[in-house]
Amino acid sequence: MQFFRNLLLVLFFLTGGLANAHQFTPTYFSFEPSFVQGVQQAKMELFNKRREIWFYELDVYDKDWNKLPFAASQGKMVRIEYLETKFIDVYVKAQDVGRVVYICTESRLLKQDAQGTSVSSRVCSKFK
Repeated sequence: MQFFRNLLLVLFFLTGGLANAHQFTPTYFSFEPSFVQGVQQAKMELFNKRREIWFYELDVYDKDWNKLPFAASQGKMVRIEYLETKFIDVYVKAQDVGRVVYICTESRLLKQDAQGTSVSSRVCSKFK
């Protein structure tokens, strides 16, 4: 019985990597000056691995997971096709950069496309 339980755990961990919904990199981001005075930018990359998802919402959080105001070059909602990569510049006021800890993307399902098996996913990157 122990053998089967261990086998199931190993199979779970091996197949778990295949269930990635999307990638949001770099894992640890940093800010750099933008072309606008008083605004910093983080350069991010989003890759969609799910056929049924076309939209991802961007959010910026502090250490207590409170949402912070920001502006992204493509907007807060990003449309991205299956197996497509998009480069996203996230702009934050220089005065707010010290409060930023996470930049996250969360998949958004269309109501008419949502099925019982559809799962929303959130992937976050952390400030260095």
